[in-house]
Amino acid sequence: MRCDARSAGFTLVELMIVLAVLSLAAALALPYFVKGQERAALGGATQVIRVALGNARAAAIAEDREVTFAGGINGYRVDGARQVFAAASGLVVEIRSGSRISFFPSGGSSGGRVVVREGTARRDIDVEALTGRAVLLP
Repeated sequence: MRCDARSAGFTLVELMIVLAVLSLAAALALPYFVKGQERAALGGATQVIRVALGNARAAAIAEDREVTFAGGINGYRVDGARQVFAAASGLVVEIRSGSRISFFPSGGSSGGRVVVREGTARRDIDVEALTGRAVLLP
C-alpha cells in the first residue's frame, strides 16, 4: 500500500471545522459548570451556618448565658465575633425575623428564619423558638 502526499493527514479546513465544533461545545457547557460550582458553594455555606446555629445553641446551654447570631454580607456573627466565608464572595446571610437570633440557656431561642443568598439562588434555615433547633428547609 502506497501513501502519497495528498492522502497523508487532514486539511486545514477539516481541522478548523473540528476546532469550531469543539469550541461551540465548550461554550455551551461552561454555564452548567459555573452554576454547579455556585450551587455547591451556597449549599456548603448553608451547612456551615446551620452548624454555627447549633453551636450557638449548645454554647448558650453549656455556658448558661444568652448567645446571639447575626447575619451579614459574606459572613455571620456569633456573639459579635465575625466569621467570613473566604471562598464565597457575594454571599449574604439575612435574618428575616429581625436583626439577630438569640439562643437561651434553656435551649430555646427567639426563633426566626435565616436566609442564605448568592445572586438569585437562596436557601432557608428555620430556627424553632421552642427548641432552638436549626432546620434546613427544602
